[in-house]
Amino acid sequence: MKILTSTLVLATVILISGCTGSVETAPSELDSFAECIDNNEVKMFGAYTCSVCAKQKALFGTSFEKIEEVECHPRGENAQTDWCLELNIEKTPTWMMFENGDLVKTAVGFQTLEELSEFSGCPLEVV
Repeated sequence: MKILTSTLVLATVILISGCTGSVETAPSELDSFAECIDNNEVKMFGAYTCSVCAKQKALFGTSFEKIEEVECHPRGENAQTDWCLELNIEKTPTWMMFENGDLVKTAVGFQTLEELSEFSGCPLEVV
């Protein structure tokens, strides 16, 4: 009986701890923000093997589909490795803003929504 009780308590603790953590924003709330990022010629350079890139995409939920992602890993889907090498991408994710095809600025590593708002010039209006 003690083993069963201990097992139930442990399972409950694991379940509860798995349910806590950062609150994710509903994807639809970020659609206009993601569209603005894309309209401002901001691209995320990443790699399918990059766990930080996956975390960055998860921050947007399904809204990330509205942002242009450039795959830098040569074995990734639709890889654009030559462009990544040309731009000297050394770490992913790397966010880059372009204006008429010219590189304007760069932000390396994971960016919060607030940091991306400042970087891109896009207002972050989350309800």
